[in-house]
Amino acid sequence: MLVAFVLLVFAAVFRSVCSKYPVPTFIEPVMLNVTAIKGEDVEFRCKIDNLGRHMVAFIKADVPPRLIAFDERVFRQRDKYEIRPRVDSNEWVLKIKNVQETDIGAYSCQLNTDPAISRIGHLALKIPPTVARTTASAVEVREGHNVTLRCNAHGSPPPTVIWRRQDRQIIRFNGATGYGASVYNGSELRLTKVSRKHMSEYVCVASNGIPPDESWTVKLHVTFEPIVIPKAKEVSAVPGSLVRLVCNVDAWPRPAFSWTFNGKEIYNSGKYSLEHSVSEKYKTIHILEIKDVGLPQFGTYRCAAKNDNGKHFADIVLREAPAYKLKSVVLSEELRQDAEDDSPSGASSIVVRISSLVAALLLLNF
Repeated sequence: MLVAFVLLVFAAVFRSVCSKYPVPTFIEPVMLNVTAIKGEDVEFRCKIDNLGRHMVAFIKADVPPRLIAFDERVFRQRDKYEIRPRVDSNEWVLKIKNVQETDIGAYSCQLNTDPAISRIGHLALKIPPTVARTTASAVEVREGHNVTLRCNAHGSPPPTVIWRRQDRQIIRFNGATGYGASVYNGSELRLTKVSRKHMSEYVCVASNGIPPDESWTVKLHVTFEPIVIPKAKEVSAVPGSLVRLVCNVDAWPRPAFSWTFNGKEIYNSGKYSLEHSVSEKYKTIHILEIKDVGLPQFGTYRCAAKNDNGKHFADIVLREAPAYKLKSVVLSEELRQDAEDDSPSGASSIVVRISSLVAALLLLNF
C-alpha cells in the first residue's frame, strides 16, 4: 500500500509541471540484463533523453512491487542500494551491493510520464555449487541388498555431480565383481547386491564452472555376520616356551570377541595376554599369547565373535611338540638302564650318555 501511495504521489505531483516540457524517452530500447557471481556488486543503467523535470524511479518487480529509489533518494536498505543520478547528464545508475539469491529477479527503471513508461532488466546470479547439509554423511546397508547414495547439490547454473571412491578403487555397480568404473556421473549412485568390498568412503564432487567446487563424503557401511578364520588350526609347542595363537575376523559392525579354554573365558593375566589390531576397515586380528606353556595349557582353544548379524567361532588345538616328547622318552629310558648297572664303568656310562643326549637335544632344537 505504501509503495502504491508513493507512486501515485510521484506521478501526480509532477504530471502538471512536466506536461510543459518535451516528453522524455529512453535512449536504449532495453535495460541490459546483468549476470553476476554471488557476493559481487552490480549496476543497472538507465539512459534517458529529455528528462526535464520528470523523475526516475527504480523498482524491484516483485509481487507486490518494491520501490527502491526515486529521484536522488534511496527509499530502502541504504547499505544495499546506491543511486547515482545524471551520470554523463542522461544516465541513471542503480547499484546493488553484495548480491545474493534474494536479489535475483526483474528491475524496472520507470519515468513518471502519463502514462508511465519503463524499461526492465533482469538480474541472474552465478552461484557456486553447494551440497545440502541434509545429505546423509553415512549410510548402512545389509550385505546382499541394494543401496542408493545421494548427493543433493544446488547452484546456478545447476551443477553436475560425479562420484568416486576415496580409496581410488573401482566402483562396482552390480555385486562385488560386477561391471564398474573409477568415476560415476550423476547425483544418485545406485549399487546393487552390495558386498563387504563395497565398504568405503564415497566422495561426490559438484561443479558448475563457478569456483569453488564442493565435495561431500558419504561413508557406506555394509553389515554382515562374523567370519572367524584361525591362522593355524593346530599349533605345536615345547613346554616352557611362549606361544601365540592367532584368529582373523571379518565382521561389521565390529564384533564382541572372546577366547575360551575348556569352556572358560580367558582374560589378561600373568599366564595369558590378549591383543587385537585392525588390518582393514572390517578385518581384525586377535592374538592370544600364552607364557611358559605347561601341560595344563595343552588342549583346544576357541576364538569366537558375535555382532547383531550373527556369530561364528573357530577352534585351535595346542599340542606338545612331538620332537620334544621323543627326546624326553629316550633320555628317561637311557638313564633307567644305566642306573641298573652298579659298576664304576656304569656311572661313567651315565655321564657319557647324558652328555651325548644333551648334545643331541641341542642339535634337534636347532
